[in-house]
Amino acid sequence: MGNELIPQEIRTIYDNYLSDTIHLEETRKPTDGLFGFGKRADSDPCHDRFSDRLEQALKNLSITDPSSETAYEVLRFVYGAPQEYKENKLAYWMLQAVHGQTDELIRFLSYEDATKLSVWYNNAYPKRVLLPVQKTVAEHLQAQAGLGTAKKRSGLTNFFRGASK
Repeated sequence: MGNELIPQEIRTIYDNYLSDTIHLEETRKPTDGLFGFGKRADSDPCHDRFSDRLEQALKNLSITDPSSETAYEVLRFVYGAPQEYKENKLAYWMLQAVHGQTDELIRFLSYEDATKLSVWYNNAYPKRVLLPVQKTVAEHLQAQAGLGTAKKRSGLTNFFRGASK
């Protein structure tokens, strides 16, 4: 994850967040959060701070009209973080949740880069374990790659109204 195309600001945001979660885990008391008392590590402000800072950094990057290469490397960095830091249980779910903040960058991918990233993403996050945010990301990557999106399901209401498929 040391690619020069990834802005230092984004790397710093991740480094700070991971450092914060490690510190929280190390200083946690066994009784924290027990019976609703004390401080719970999963509700610490560092999680929201990370999400807010990353969202702003990704928006700032998209304003600069990044190249497909840059967008690819940043997205690959963001999407790969949960797998690289799986052992950090406190950060793991947030690292997955922020995938939803990448929509702005997906549109900068070339068809080739979008296809390559879509294949990687689908292998890294199989359908059977996808969170809703990851399902949306997978669909957007496929759309950018020109592979279409998932078929829209018709509900029973539409079926009974006569609007089949």
